[in-house]
Amino acid sequence: MVDCIFLIGPGGAGKSTVGQLLAEQLGYVAIDLDDVFCARIANIREYIKSHGYESYLEQNSTLLRTLLVEYAGHNRLFILSSGFLSTDMRPDIVDTNRKMVSEQGLSVLLMPSRNYAEALGCIINRQLNRGFGLVREKEELKFSQRFDEYSQMGDLKIFSMQAPELIAAKIVDELATRSA
Repeated sequence: MVDCIFLIGPGGAGKSTVGQLLAEQLGYVAIDLDDVFCARIANIREYIKSHGYESYLEQNSTLLRTLLVEYAGHNRLFILSSGFLSTDMRPDIVDTNRKMVSEQGLSVLLMPSRNYAEALGCIINRQLNRGFGLVREKEELKFSQRFDEYSQMGDLKIFSMQAPELIAAKIVDELATRSA
């Protein structure tokens, strides 16, 4: 089995929830990039407000490189930020991030559905119910900009609105099949 897994996808896809369950099932260390950013650098919203999104992208990329070194030698599962591999800013950073992920491990895309309208509805409902004060129009625009791009990513693609436990179990089965 691979020693480094990256969960990728848009915000609200279930990466954090599924990631924790998956890491437990596999016996991996779970590292949520957003949580580590908040713990080591600053609250993401406040950081972006004071330093801008470009600076956040730079810091987030540097943070993952640091974490890859810190957790080397461990089986680890990284839960990546929604814009880490897909954003309309700084294609140089996005390209570097994509290369880093492809060279360092296996990426698993989480998306509620292959159908755009179904996926949009699910993601927007989840995002707006998170209590972050997000604005529907901005979230819809962000998702529409990233849907096609994300749908093409991932060494393993999981399109599902099932319970997180079932999604994690499906990933474990897929990983076992790949390593058999």
